[in-house]
Amino acid sequence: MTPSGFALAAVVMAVVASVATMVLARFAPALGLMDHPGGRKDHNGSVPVVGGIALVLTLVCAVFCVNITPVPPAFLAAAAILVVISVWDDRNELHHVPRFIAQVAAVLVMIYAAGIELRTVGNLTGWRPIGLWVFAVPMTVFAVVGVINAVNMIDGMDGLAGSTSLVSLAWYGVAATLSGLVEQAGLAWLLCGGLAGFLLLNLRLPWQPRARVFLGDAGSTLLGFALAWLAIDLTQGAGRTMPPIAALWVVLLPLADCVSLMARRRSRGQSPFHPDREHIHHYLLARGLSVSQALGVLVAASIVFGAVGVVGWRLGVPEWVLFWVFFFAFFAYHRAMKRAWKKLGEAPSPTG
Repeated sequence: MTPSGFALAAVVMAVVASVATMVLARFAPALGLMDHPGGRKDHNGSVPVVGGIALVLTLVCAVFCVNITPVPPAFLAAAAILVVISVWDDRNELHHVPRFIAQVAAVLVMIYAAGIELRTVGNLTGWRPIGLWVFAVPMTVFAVVGVINAVNMIDGMDGLAGSTSLVSLAWYGVAATLSGLVEQAGLAWLLCGGLAGFLLLNLRLPWQPRARVFLGDAGSTLLGFALAWLAIDLTQGAGRTMPPIAALWVVLLPLADCVSLMARRRSRGQSPFHPDREHIHHYLLARGLSVSQALGVLVAASIVFGAVGVVGWRLGVPEWVLFWVFFFAFFAYHRAMKRAWKKLGEAPSPTG
């Protein structure tokens, strides 16, 4: 499929996703798929959490109704596992164990049904590529589950997880298109289109002061899995030219925010999974930025990080250089956030 074909597919999916989201939102109260304010949730009124279901229905429509580009059956199967358990979680707030089991099951589908696994981390030393060998499967599970939860954790402000994921998916779409990988490009651009359609109802816009729908755990989990799937599929196996470290740059923002936050929690003697209000978007809001301004800053950061990885790869920057710059950027982010909260004053107390 040509770039114009991918663009047409994305536009069609945007329309389908918008319609699907609006229809599902009407039935959300009856289905019990509403996010109610309280605790760490400070939105006004109850909001439908149907974004994940809408995105899956969009992909199903692409496969069975429109047939404009192939979507791997294994991806749909894994996505179904994640969305089913996450919808259940959106309704009943499940314990983390069944969620973790479902995430591992989805990764195993990716590995054994699609043959996509993390076999090498690339040439990070400047000497030769580092293979994972017998550690390929456990490292793939660790990496994918990590990205899933990083995206889920950053989903705390209108339009944030959707917009930053859209940027990352677009960078993966560019990388796949430049590499001539039609299936991977098709999946990336279809998801971009579907996500853009959803964001029309999730962003704060002049005619829409607050989000009308949320992604929910189903949506953020699906996006995290899709990003991890594409990152690994674009960098592993024969015919792949994009190095793993370049793909990692594309998701630097959610990963850095997740790891830094967990490290700061551990330094206070808390569980790394203890919920609080110390994400990067919370800091920007505490500094006086509006939701739209904070979103603009973080989307711009995502664009820059993705550009470092993809453009650096296309310009032939050595993998070990990209790795060490990534490492220092990661460390600098953690130090900056730790000092920023300290300078701002006592960090907001966890509220549950």
